[in-house]
Amino acid sequence: MLIKFYSEESAPFVMFDSAASQLLTIMGHTDSREGSVSTEALDSALNRLVQGVANEEDKVASAHSNDCDEPQEVSLSARAAPLIAMLRRASEAGGYVMWRPD
Repeated sequence: MLIKFYSEESAPFVMFDSAASQLLTIMGHTDSREGSVSTEALDSALNRLVQGVANEEDKVASAHSNDCDEPQEVSLSARAAPLIAMLRRASEAGGYVMWRPD
């Protein structure tokens, strides 16, 4: 299943629900296939996501430091980039972010 993210300040985008669920959990929206982040909560959600992604990337980097020959999967930071950008734009404009199944 796909999850579509919306904001008036950004173009919508979709991602697989497994990746979206991981990012939404980091933001504090556990088991949330449909929801929103209000203007008041944007900065907090953005900070949790940026910090959570950085922490996960550190764990992955230390676990794979000796695995040079293995193919690399798409990093969490790459998957989170469009959502982080959307949250930043919405925060700067006093907007919101919503998501739902697509």
